[in-house]
Amino acid sequence: MELIENQRRESTYMLFILGAFVLALAFRLIQLGAVSLNDSEAQLALRALAVARGEQTLFGGVHAYVGLTGLPLFLFSESNFVARLWPAITGALIVFIPVLFSKYIGRWPALMAAFALALSPEMVGLSRIIGSPMMALVFTLLAAGFWLKRNPVLAGISLGLALMSGSSFWVGVVILGISWLISQHLFDLLAIFSLEPGADDPRSQWTRFGISMGVTLVVIGSGFFLAPAGMSGIFSGLFDFIQGFGQVRAAPWGWAIFALLVYSTGAVIFGLWGGVRGLLIKSKLDMFLFLWAGIGLVFITLYPAATAGELIWVAFPLWILTSRVVIFAWRMPESSKLVLGITTGMVIVIAAFITLAMRTLVSPALVPSQQLSHLIALAGGVVLLVAMILLVNYGWSEVVARSGFLLGLGLVFMTGMISLSVNSTGIGTNTPFELWHPDEAVVLPGWMQVTIDRTMVWNARGYESVDILGSGMDTPGLRWALRSYAPLNFERFVPAQSAPGILITPIGEIPEIAHGYQGQSLVWQRTVPWRELTPRQYLVWLVAGEVPSVAQELILWVRTDLMPGGQIVDK
Repeated sequence: MELIENQRRESTYMLFILGAFVLALAFRLIQLGAVSLNDSEAQLALRALAVARGEQTLFGGVHAYVGLTGLPLFLFSESNFVARLWPAITGALIVFIPVLFSKYIGRWPALMAAFALALSPEMVGLSRIIGSPMMALVFTLLAAGFWLKRNPVLAGISLGLALMSGSSFWVGVVILGISWLISQHLFDLLAIFSLEPGADDPRSQWTRFGISMGVTLVVIGSGFFLAPAGMSGIFSGLFDFIQGFGQVRAAPWGWAIFALLVYSTGAVIFGLWGGVRGLLIKSKLDMFLFLWAGIGLVFITLYPAATAGELIWVAFPLWILTSRVVIFAWRMPESSKLVLGITTGMVIVIAAFITLAMRTLVSPALVPSQQLSHLIALAGGVVLLVAMILLVNYGWSEVVARSGFLLGLGLVFMTGMISLSVNSTGIGTNTPFELWHPDEAVVLPGWMQVTIDRTMVWNARGYESVDILGSGMDTPGLRWALRSYAPLNFERFVPAQSAPGILITPIGEIPEIAHGYQGQSLVWQRTVPWRELTPRQYLVWLVAGEVPSVAQELILWVRTDLMPGGQIVDK
């Protein structure tokens, strides 16, 4: 009977894990192709597209992405969705990492961490971006987990993919390596880790690990043999990482810390609590995770080439600490369950009131005379929350007060996480301006593509194809947006004797051949001047998702004889 009960619990646990994975997939795949690729994404996607088309290309540092994506682009469609598919799937696999380490983390903390990682805005947002550190993080930790589980084949495959995931892999190696060395010196970290029991001898394990890793490097490094020359740059990520020490800083000082506070607020608050608790009780695992987060934050802040996306090397250990401390602190009281429910509900209501007051406070429509009253209401909400928790603590019990507060606050944070994650998917009405690349523009090619498509339809019966020429605007984002049109050419200047059907130029540039064309200015992309925003504007963006942006336009010229009434007709 006990065996049946254990099997039932194990089945329920695995169903929860699969539920977390399905949830992670949903948040990463919904509207995955809705937002067009920016220049940094398009640069990598174009390399994968060249692999799919059998053209010569350089894989660059992110071999894993280019090698994995070339095949689906070849087999399926050359769409934004397919281009982002592998990063999204890899990002969803992060929910299995806590499960692999559940022996050390704890079963229920691992389950909680799986759901947190499935919903966390930084984990969702970076899983939907080509070239982010997500593939490096996931494959590196999967490799370690599979090795401890005595699965050398999956460990070798994971490490091979991690090695080809760009310079972010080496960022993680440095952070984890320093953290391990210090932890080993201070409190013998390896004493808490051990391989799963098994009959295989070490030589057999290392052999299978090496073979699987080598096969992965060859197969993925060559883009499933579509581009064998790509294998020559498998270790280019290490070269890029070393070069990064001499680069101009990619993001402003403290930008990664700011992004961490924005996207991982719950992990920072509860993770610090978990880290301090680990120091007090001398938990080796908690101290290692706390040290990992601290060293990661310092290194990412100092490393010139680090982007805001590298913060996931800090957020991950904080989420594990969060899950461990919350599971430790939360207890279902034996009595006063009604009070627990009322306390939880009141925490949610007061938090909603505080959020509403903050949203109203930052509203541009609010006159200065009303700001004081809303500020008082905001402070009153905080005081009311503290007073209620103290009242429950002294009127009933500390367990009821703490558990009700944690449950209510957890639900509030989860709602906020879901809101931020949904906004990053492009489902929301606002353009998804995020902190990952502060100097990167959000590309808006919609009207340009509509105009080109209409021109093609108007001239569909002609014997001559409508060629497109880009002049003075040769960017990866533009090349990707026009990838399905042919013939397509890019020149620095418009040749005097040329007469392309469609001409694309920067705003304000009028080519010499413009007399035979009709031009229309269109918004091509929008950039947020993050460095120039005021604290109030940052707060408005955090609360309402609204932020001032600068539009960059282009001019789309169509040859006059291709316009309605002058189209190419059958000869």
